[in-house]
Amino acid sequence: MKACLSTHCDLRLLLQAALCAAALTTVAPTAFAQTPSLFEKITGRVPEPVSPDEAFSVKVRQMDATRIAVDYSIRPNYYLYRERLAISLQNAQGVRISRIDYPPGVIKQDKTFGRSEVYTKPFVVTVHLEGKGAVPAIIAKYQGCYELLGVCYPPETKALPVEAKR
Repeated sequence: MKACLSTHCDLRLLLQAALCAAALTTVAPTAFAQTPSLFEKITGRVPEPVSPDEAFSVKVRQMDATRIAVDYSIRPNYYLYRERLAISLQNAQGVRISRIDYPPGVIKQDKTFGRSEVYTKPFVVTVHLEGKGAVPAIIAKYQGCYELLGVCYPPETKALPVEAKR
């Protein structure tokens, strides 16, 4: 009788886990795509990589007359290479970049590029400007990977408008 009860409990727990997994993958797949360890534990699979625009987003804001902030957002389980970041000005007359401040990243032994500094969390790069004039846009170049499958994206180049500080 105890064995029967134990089996019944095991089946009930297994059924509850299956229903939970079904709910997680059908009700809010995008919310739980950011927690692949839970998804992986329940299904035994790693989620497919998302598009580069979903994995990484870049926004630009004017801090003051001499500084522009470039805000990078990175989805969990993705990372950007520090050495693959580049920022330049587009159509800026009378203005040039005097310095770019990058925050420190973390060192990773990468399968593709070996020992690399990477960013795994949102970060801000500060671009210092010299001269007088408007900066209508910046060009941001970057490259990143999806950690769980070891998939690296081709380099991205984005022209991003710089909105004047209000």
